[in-house]
Amino acid sequence: MTKVSPLEVHKLLPRTNCKKCGNASCMAFAVKLVSGKAYLDECPTINEARYLRQKLALKELISKVLAATPTKFVIHEERCTGCGNCVDACPANVAVSLEVSGGKGSASKDVVLKIEDGVVKVVNVKACRRFEEDASESRPCSVCVDSCPYKAIEFM
Repeated sequence: MTKVSPLEVHKLLPRTNCKKCGNASCMAFAVKLVSGKAYLDECPTINEARYLRQKLALKELISKVLAATPTKFVIHEERCTGCGNCVDACPANVAVSLEVSGGKGSASKDVVLKIEDGVVKVVNVKACRRFEEDASESRPCSVCVDSCPYKAIEFM
């Protein structure tokens, strides 16, 4: 799964700019759909029979956004091999305990990631440096994403 762009969504919308959804344009509605601030059902035009194919395609596309956690942290379990690179590399994990080395994590609720049943699991995403209040807006932490050779972790 890749990131869903408002442009991809816009291409599937009716593009009538009818404003029935309460937005100034279909593009504005697409931006809100991708950010989770609007729902497809808010567009009455997409429910017309002639837009059935687009509606089905939009539902599939939008489901990618909905599958992400509120923090937009997504783990693709089908790609994860359980190698533990992300667990080892995570600065927040290492700050909690050096015992996280080897990809095992710890029983502590303070770690961000751990390997469980052969795949990476999120233990406490709030401990992630990406979501700290003083985190830099210019380049948020992406060490777990960068350390995964299988692209099993993604921030949408």
